[in-house]
Amino acid sequence: LVIPHDLIEEAWNQIWNKGYVHEVAQFFATGWLANYWRIDPMTDKDFEWFEYKYPGWYDRYGKWWENYNRLSRPNGHHPIVAEDVDYQYPHRCWTCMVPCLVREDMVMDQVDGQWRTYCHEECRWTDAVAFRPTYQGRETPNMGQLIGKREWETLYHGWNWADVVSDMGYVRDDGKTMVAQPHLDLGDQKKMWTLDHLRRMPPLQSPNVLLNEMSDEDRQAFHANYVRGGPAGRPAPADGG
Repeated sequence: LVIPHDLIEEAWNQIWNKGYVHEVAQFFATGWLANYWRIDPMTDKDFEWFEYKYPGWYDRYGKWWENYNRLSRPNGHHPIVAEDVDYQYPHRCWTCMVPCLVREDMVMDQVDGQWRTYCHEECRWTDAVAFRPTYQGRETPNMGQLIGKREWETLYHGWNWADVVSDMGYVRDDGKTMVAQPHLDLGDQKKMWTLDHLRRMPPLQSPNVLLNEMSDEDRQAFHANYVRGGPAGRPAPADGG
C-alpha cells in the first residue's frame, strides 16, 4: 500500500497548522464522563508552557480550559459537556470514526439515504465513491461495508447520562461513584462525581441522529456554522492556525 505524499502532507497540516492535537485534548476532556480516565485541570504553569510552545494557544483554548477547571468539582452544575462553555460537540467521521475536530475540513454527504459527516474530503470520497459496489466500472464486492451505527452516541440516543455510564460499566464498587473524574483530587468523596449528578443532566443526543432529523435548510445552516467554529464553538482564527 502506497500512501500518496500529498495526503501525508495534508495530515501533517491538520496536526500542526490546524491544531489537531489541541482539539483532541479538548475533546477527550469534554467527554471525560463517557470514559474511564481522569484528566486533571491545567494550572497557570501549564498555560504558560503551551503558550510558549504554541504561540496563540491561550487565545484559542485558554478560556475553555479555565472553564474545565471551574467545572471539575460538582458544585451545583453539570459536567462540562452539558454546560455552555462556547464549545460545540463534534460530529463523528463516518469513515475513520474519529471526531471531526478540524472543523473547517468537515464535509457532509448523503449516502444510501443517510446524511453522514466526514473529517475530510478524502474520508468522504472513501465512503461515498470508492467503497461502493462498483468503482470506475469494476466490481468491488468487499467494499461498501461502512454501515451500521458508526458513533457510540447513536447507541444511547435519548438515554439519561446516568444510565449510559452504568451500561458502559464505568461505575465504582459503591454503585454510584463514577470511575472517571475531571480531576485527580480523589480523596474527598464530596468532590467526586456520582450517578446522581448525571441523573439531572439532559439526555444524551446523537449528532448523527440529529443531523438526519434536520430539514435541508437547517442542515446547510448547521454545516456553515460548524466549519467556521461558531457561535456554538470558538471563532476560527483568520489564518486557520
